[in-house]
Parts: sequence; C-alpha cells; structure tokens
Amino acid sequence: MVIRLSSLGDIILSFPLLKKLKEKFPEAEIHFLTKTNYEEIISLNPNIDKKIYLTAGLSGLRKQIKGGDYDLILDIHKNLRSVFVSYSNSAKIRRYKKENFKKLLLVKFKLNLFKQIIPVYKKYLLTLAEYLEEKDYNFSVTNLHFDRNKNISEKYIVISPSSRHFTKTYPKEKFVDYINKLNEVDTNGSNELSSPAEEKEPHKVRIVLIGDASEKDRSICDYIEKNCNNILNLCGKLNIKELLNVLYNCEYVICNDSAILHLSEAVGKKVIALFGSTVKEFGFFPQLSDSKVFENNNLNCRPCTHIGRESCPLGHFRCMNETQLTVSS
Repeated sequence: MVIRLSSLGDIILSFPLLKKLKEKFPEAEIHFLTKTNYEEIISLNPNIDKKIYLTAGLSGLRKQIKGGDYDLILDIHKNLRSVFVSYSNSAKIRRYKKENFKKLLLVKFKLNLFKQIIPVYKKYLLTLAEYLEEKDYNFSVTNLHFDRNKNISEKYIVISPSSRHFTKTYPKEKFVDYINKLNEVDTNGSNELSSPAEEKEPHKVRIVLIGDASEKDRSICDYIEKNCNNILNLCGKLNIKELLNVLYNCEYVICNDSAILHLSEAVGKKVIALFGSTVKEFGFFPQLSDSKVFENNNLNCRPCTHIGRESCPLGHFRCMNETQLTVSS
C-alpha cells in the first residue's frame, strides 16, 4: 500500500514510485490511499490496482488496512492521520523523510542546511531504497490513460497563469507583456516554434490558457484574454483527461510552482516554471532536462514560505515583480 492523502502535485509526484513498484514487483497488487478529491487523477494511473479513500472514520480505515494483510506500506505523507491508520498494520512500514525542520530554518532564519537538493519524487522512491539500484532513481514520465490524439489543429503553447497562493502567482500583467512580445517576435518571423520553412510565412503562435473553475483563475485568464491576441481560453472548461490531452500535445508549458508543473512533466512536456516565494530546496522543481526555472535569486527575504502565502510579508513582492520571463525562453 502507498499512502498519499494530498495534494494534487504531491500525488502526481508519487507516480514514478508507483511505476517503479509495478516494475520491481509485477505480480504485486498495489493499493493507493488518498482523499476522494483526487479520485479522477488516480483513476487514470494503470499502476494502481485498488483505490482506497480517506473518509471520516479513521478507526474504521485503520481496521480496513489491518485486514488487508499488507506486505509493505509506504507512507509518503507522514502526518498524524497517515501514521495512525498505518501504524503496526504491516511487517514493513516505510515513511518518507519530510525534512520539516530544515524547511523551517530556511524560511524563518535563512539558514540553509540542505547539503543536497533532493526532488520530492526521489524522496518518495527512497522509501523503497532497499529494493532499488542507482539507475532506478531517474525521473520517469507516467503512462496515464487518456486520449493522446491532438484536438487543437495549430501549434500552441499552454500558459497556466494562476496558483493557489498569491506569492506563487506570476502577475497577470507580466503574462500579458510576455504574450504580446511573443506575438511581435512571431510576426517578424523568428519565433522559436517555427521551423525554418515556416519562418518564411510567420504567424502568431496560439496561446492556450488553462485553470480551474474558481473565480480567481477565471479572473486572471479573462484579463489575459482581454489584453492579448490569439488566445484560446480554456480556463474552467477541461476535465482531467482533456487537460492532459492539451498538455501532451502542446509545444511547452509556462506555469507557476504548481501542480500543472508536475502534471506537464508527468506526460513528458517541457516546462518553463516561475518561482516566487518558494525555492528548489523544497524539492518541487522541474526534472526534465529541457525544462527551465525563472526566479529572483538576489533577495535575502526568499523563501518566505515553503507552501505559499496570501500576500508578500514585506509588501514589495520583488520575487515575482523582478522576475522577467523572456521571449527567448
């Protein structure tokens, strides 16, 4: 059994572990415990044989796990609930190393004790260390079940401009500036998406906006659509399968430090990620060789959080305001 209760990004980052489990133990039955919120995404993962959901009754869930007679439990959440429902319910229980104290020191006192930056997906794999070789820790894309046929005829890039927290959200005005400059360059025939033959007949690159159905996401995407040309605004209009299809068939994805970053790389797509209040030391950074991170490394106030904040504690928001996404990205 693998336990990861939330959030979406963390669950996506558990997929290399699930894939490796199935590879190492092809005859094993893999159960995955999470919240019902994430039923849609885990239902697309062929490496999960049984889905178990966290409900109100922890004691009942604990008895259910005990009755499962598990050979191995991997707790890659490691909070009070995951420890309670799994404790003593298997001969082998492995829990991942969260390094919360190091995160606290880095956020509160800017004391960096991270001698090595280990991506979260690899931390999850380390719970299986006794069965793995060095090569097994390489990042791998995920064989999720969704339609891969291209539904948008022209070439396009995806921009996911929103994020759950303000301090992880690149300003919408800066996205507008980037898109308009990108269209200017493209009109002049030098856009990176064009092949040499296509450069003779330049055309504006299509921009596809994505986001959830929240008022915040819709507001940001509507603003960008209003102030830019050649926009296809799909914010709030896609289910998870449709979203995966849009990501899989695009040229690349531009996003904040968010679940879209991990979902895009899970299907092998290049990501240009914008980091504000968070840093790579926390493990949530791109893994594909052609992906990039834009961030302001000249601030002594960064990071101010390991999750995200609803406002800049110093009021200037320089981590994002001084980060410039360039057309040559």
